[in-house]
Amino acid sequence: MSRASSPISSGKVSQLKKILFVAMQMSTHTVRWINQLSDAGYDIHLFPVNHLPAHPDLRGVTIHQPFPIARPRHALKQWAKNVVLRLMGRHPATPPVVPCPVGHVYGVPVLTRWMPYLNARRMRLGESDQTAPVIYGPRVLGALIRKLRPDLIHSLEFQHCGYLVLAARDLLGADGFPKWLATNWGSDIYYYRQLEGHRQQISRLLRSVDYYSCECERDVGMARELGLTAPVMPVMPNTGGFNVEVAARVRFTHQPSKRKLIMVKGYQHFAGRAMVALEAIERCADLLKGYQVIVYTASPEIHGRVDELREWLKIDIRLLHHVPHDYMLRMFSRARIYLGVSASDAISTSLLEAMAMGAFPIQTNTSCCNEWIQQGVTGMEIPQDNPHVIADCLRQALQNDALVDDAATLNWTTVVQRLDERILREKAKAYYATILQGLPAQPALEGQAGTTDDSTGIAALSVMS
Repeated sequence: MSRASSPISSGKVSQLKKILFVAMQMSTHTVRWINQLSDAGYDIHLFPVNHLPAHPDLRGVTIHQPFPIARPRHALKQWAKNVVLRLMGRHPATPPVVPCPVGHVYGVPVLTRWMPYLNARRMRLGESDQTAPVIYGPRVLGALIRKLRPDLIHSLEFQHCGYLVLAARDLLGADGFPKWLATNWGSDIYYYRQLEGHRQQISRLLRSVDYYSCECERDVGMARELGLTAPVMPVMPNTGGFNVEVAARVRFTHQPSKRKLIMVKGYQHFAGRAMVALEAIERCADLLKGYQVIVYTASPEIHGRVDELREWLKIDIRLLHHVPHDYMLRMFSRARIYLGVSASDAISTSLLEAMAMGAFPIQTNTSCCNEWIQQGVTGMEIPQDNPHVIADCLRQALQNDALVDDAATLNWTTVVQRLDERILREKAKAYYATILQGLPAQPALEGQAGTTDDSTGIAALSVMS
């Protein structure tokens, strides 16, 4: 196994505690959470959920791929050479240093040319219809667990990652299985508990974990109802916090009431309701002269609708495709209003970004936004399926300068008190210190959710640091 960016020197047995993350290796949420531990002194490993490359900002982690990411022939020749060296009693040569080393699960690396076939073969993970590629399935994960013997497995997200760990646990048996911390993201419980197969699988997962964490107090209660008896880690965001000093320099450039930009979340899928958001925008067309509407992360289904609003109602509306995170934050710093409409969500990172950047947040009550905003004062909760009500809220935010300016001031106080990345980073480290080092548990670990202040957070603003 090649190693780099690791405190373990070549040829020595690690004395550090091993954490195995089962996570979406390409997700910025995964990156921002794991990178909080970069200086915590753990031996960190990651089992990916598919063949996609890891996010380039992921650091200090051994990624366990079932096949070489690149140069398969070179990797196979190196493997054969290392076998010969071991047979001769000599230690294999130290591999070159790379940002994220790759540890192979199989003894023989799988050739890249086999990848499309192996990745297309899928298997069910349990009671629900959720599947995983066989090559990234529970048997492969189980083999890694037996080989690595981690002190803790941490699954980030339920449907792709938590279900996979649960299936591996079924194969290996509960006796002797490593400690398991499961974190639910977004709609993992709130939405999927409505589907019978998923409800059964979520319930069995929650009864199997040793520790549980989430970013909404709301989700703690639902998890308890579904059978959770394990300790609950202090509620905090899944992606860390803001560099508040940098955020302050950006957000105060434009006074909210003077801004002429509206940010609209563009998801249209099982949870996203961008079509409803655009209908509300249409109903406010008479107030939008001089404003620009930006629809970001737009699903293909809404592109035609955006064109209609531009061509027929002459609304200055455009799509914003994939851009760096710091660019998005600067867009929020120029926005008067943020609008997010969905059938299911957790905190909603966009809500918190809007608060931090001074935009007035309007968010559906299917999220846990009520844990962050005061209705009609620092933001507005809206229904997911009523464009008339949403349009009325938009009109208030468009016409009432004092409302948006006062909300920005109050929300900044919340950001400073509850979203400082330095505080949240230490809180994240405390998760692992409590589990792995036997430090005294915080009150939330005694079977109760954290306080409201513990339920805070936002995607780290490290890109702007």
